[in-house]
Amino acid sequence: MRVNGFRRTRAGIELRLPRPESTLLTELLEQVDGLLQAPPVDDPLEALVGLRDTAPPPPEDPAVARLLPDPYPDDPMASGDFRRRRTDEALARKRDAAARVLAAIPAPGDVLILDEEAAQDWLTVLNDLRLVLGTRLGLTDDESTEELHDLVPGDPRRPIAAVYGFLTELLDELTRTLL
Repeated sequence: MRVNGFRRTRAGIELRLPRPESTLLTELLEQVDGLLQAPPVDDPLEALVGLRDTAPPPPEDPAVARLLPDPYPDDPMASGDFRRRRTDEALARKRDAAARVLAAIPAPGDVLILDEEAAQDWLTVLNDLRLVLGTRLGLTDDESTEELHDLVPGDPRRPIAAVYGFLTELLDELTRTLL
C-alpha cells in the first residue's frame, strides 16, 4: 500500500502528501495564480459583457504563452480574433481549476478523495505547473528534458529541475491511476 501519492480506492482516487510536497504545491499554485491574471480591460462595457472589442496582445511571458498557445501562428488576424474571444475565458478556467486544487490540497497525513471531475482539475493543474517550469528551464524537446538528469551540483536550475521531476512523477501517477 502506498503511503503518499495517488491510488484508486472504492471511494475514489485517494491522495496523500507529506508536508514538503503539500507545502510545495501550495506555493507553486499561489505563484502561478499571478501568471494567470487576464490582461486588463479598459472599457467598462467590455468588462461587463466579458467580450473584448480588441484582442489583447500575445502573452509576453513565455510560460504564459506556453499555457495559451497561438492556434494560428501563420495568421495574425485569426490569432488576434481567437485571443479576443478566448483568452479571458481560458485564463479563468485555469485559475478556477487551480483554486479548486489549492483549496483541496490535503494537509500532511490527511487523505483527499477525488472524484473524476476533481481528478481532471488535478490533471490540468499539474500539467500547467509542469509547462510553466519546463518553459523556465528552457525545455523544448525530449533531449533537453533528458539533460536535466545531468545537471551538475552547482547548476542553479537543479532545484527547479527537481520540482519539475516531482510534478512529472505526480502527473504520471495520477494518469496511471485514472486508466
